[in-house]
Amino acid sequence: MAPVRIVTDSTAFLDKETIEKYNIVVVPLYVNFENEVILDGSIPNSEFFEKMKHSAKLPFTSQPSPGDFVKVFEKIIEEGSDIVTIVISSGISGTYDSAINAAKVVDAKRIAVVDSILTSGGLARLVTEAAEAAVQGKTKEEIVALVEDKKRRLRIFFVPDTLEYLKKGGRIGGAQALLGTLLKIKPVLYLNNGKVDSYDKVRTMKKALERIVDEIPPAKGPFPVILIHAEAPSTVKTLADMVQDRFPEAEITINELSPVIGTHTGPGVVGICFYAQ
Repeated sequence: MAPVRIVTDSTAFLDKETIEKYNIVVVPLYVNFENEVILDGSIPNSEFFEKMKHSAKLPFTSQPSPGDFVKVFEKIIEEGSDIVTIVISSGISGTYDSAINAAKVVDAKRIAVVDSILTSGGLARLVTEAAEAAVQGKTKEEIVALVEDKKRRLRIFFVPDTLEYLKKGGRIGGAQALLGTLLKIKPVLYLNNGKVDSYDKVRTMKKALERIVDEIPPAKGPFPVILIHAEAPSTVKTLADMVQDRFPEAEITINELSPVIGTHTGPGVVGICFYAQ
């Protein structure tokens, strides 16, 4: 039985320790400024958002090419491993299509590609659990079944500081209806079957944070809660305190958004990811 390697994309924004621990391979997306192309995650977020703030035009993002995945897949297959690739939702990126096309070129029987229907903290959670299963000796098919089950139970809610970036980047989806009512509200958005959609609207950031914490189901014993943000350390700390006060047994981790995702949400966004019952 061939061992299994896990491949993902940069929007999972995994830390270096996790990547090295599980030998995960990350294929980066791209952020395109007028005169420069940046690999997602190749510079610190603070530097990226400073660059974005001073850019005359909002940068645009692009997925990896099939060729980017082919290079990764060929090397792993040559080393004797099967591959499970888990990528950002196909509803907001073409990365899934690139990976599928690359798998067909290299060896479709030995490479599984999963559309996570998530990104950021949700994708990171799926990838980590898949990598743990690979370490335990699970087969490619067993890992895919695990991921398919878990992705349907993960929920992501987020509150952007403004919808302007989602609008300009073309990723606003079902939240489009909120654009005309934004002067006095904070939009609560979520990933609905892999696409950005409107969930609720409230008057203040505090109420928006309370609203997304309300969505966490009661649980017995420890359970994971992933908080996500882009350049909003104080707001995400407030959110973490709210979660901990309400759910003392919650195991909270805080993830930054990758520059590719931050390009579309803008700085100031905060969010939460957890398993539904």
